[in-house]
Amino acid sequence: MEARMLRMDEFNKIRKEFFTNQKSVYEIAKEYRRSWVTVSKIIKIPEHLIEARGKRTKANHVITPEVNKKIHELLEFEVLHRVPKKQRFTAKFIFKKVKEECDYKGSAKRIRTIVAIARREFKTTKPKSFLELDFEIGQYLQVDHGEVELKINGHQIIGYLFVGSVPGAVLRYCQFYPTKASESWGAFHEKCFQYFGGVFPNCTYDNDSVLKKNKGEKSEETKFAIELRTHYNFHSIYCNRASGNEKGAVENGVGFCRRNFLAGIQSFDSFEQLNIYLKDQGDELLTSEEHYISGKPLSEYLEIVKKNLSPFNPGRRWGRYEDLAVNKFQQFTYQDHAYSVPERFVGSNIKAYITSDRVTVYDGDATITDHPRKFLIGEDSILLDHYLEQLSRKPTAIPFSKAMKNENFNSSLLTFWDRLKNKHGEKEGNVQFVMTLMLKRTSSSEDFQFAIDMALSCAAISHDGAKSILHQIQIEQVRTMEDYPTLLSDEQFNMNQYYELQEVQLD
Repeated sequence: MEARMLRMDEFNKIRKEFFTNQKSVYEIAKEYRRSWVTVSKIIKIPEHLIEARGKRTKANHVITPEVNKKIHELLEFEVLHRVPKKQRFTAKFIFKKVKEECDYKGSAKRIRTIVAIARREFKTTKPKSFLELDFEIGQYLQVDHGEVELKINGHQIIGYLFVGSVPGAVLRYCQFYPTKASESWGAFHEKCFQYFGGVFPNCTYDNDSVLKKNKGEKSEETKFAIELRTHYNFHSIYCNRASGNEKGAVENGVGFCRRNFLAGIQSFDSFEQLNIYLKDQGDELLTSEEHYISGKPLSEYLEIVKKNLSPFNPGRRWGRYEDLAVNKFQQFTYQDHAYSVPERFVGSNIKAYITSDRVTVYDGDATITDHPRKFLIGEDSILLDHYLEQLSRKPTAIPFSKAMKNENFNSSLLTFWDRLKNKHGEKEGNVQFVMTLMLKRTSSSEDFQFAIDMALSCAAISHDGAKSILHQIQIEQVRTMEDYPTLLSDEQFNMNQYYELQEVQLD
């Protein structure tokens, strides 16, 4: 308290006596009639506090206890959940949170200061240095990926955030892929060029193993990398190995998108929802943000970029072929996930084309089946249609069939199935239901559903009844439910033939 009541000139003199004139604390205390404790405190005060001494400070009304609590909750979340360093909450993200949840009225700059102080307390930050670069806008696209951790349908996974950024224009496009294999690189280039509206003359990369293979001190492009740049007709530029100053520019886009779009451990229902979210975030920045130097809208820079791009024809499905064996359960396994095929392929090898999101199976040039690619633990792609022949021969297995249990039948089909069992008995009803499901192979989903609804309304509860109705619908080219009442009253749609066929009486 005594030290704070000192005049500024006396405060400075005491420090001068100690540091310049080399006097002892005892001598200074005696000369200035101050206690040893006071003199010691004055000598030990850090320089940055001396500079602030005597300055007026505005009362802090905006950093309320609620705001401070929210900031510390977010930082504690990082520590508790071991959030990867590159996915920690940014000051910008925290600013949005306190504005929404704590009715914060202050500036973003103030929040940055508070967050920086709080991080020092949590010891989660270190000073960084950056190298200023200059690029001709629209001539270069920087492409890279980085690990990111999140939840998909309740499963916590680690995948890869691919980012294409336009240096100098602050334009970025990002998408998530569960793997960093060549099919993901190819799919991302296809989407990225489509997003920006053309192919960039030059693309810059880090030395990823998918693109470059090292042979001693030398490295050369992989077959995939050559095919990629040849297909889109651009020039590839690779950073030198062990050159952090070059790689920083490439990796900056990944860090920005990871910190601003996927901070923390975020949750999504599916990979599709996640990638729609990432695209929307990029679109929002494009329409709302300005260039950090010029102050011009980012949308203006996109138009400048487009003038330097080459046109391309979208539609390339990047992937690779795999030869895989089919087991006795009509399934082949790829990366610990099972995929089904028709019964006739049991015991044989099939050729599968693996893309970033699909697994397509071929028999020569003919397509056998097409599956969504699975990545989550315990997920398989088992299609009921592949097992219908087996189930028709083994009706007692129908209630226990994994393929049947995994199928989500709508309410109309479930009602039709129940009425089949009530009318024909459990075993025969199950067989007729399986045979009815086979009708989907020769009709559209809309026609099949329409036939089931009509069969229920007309009491034509059998496989043959549903088949006859479906055939009549296809002849009449009926496609909407609005035509349903007309069909029942129209003479040219005579239901008597179905009742006679099934020996069913109208109620």
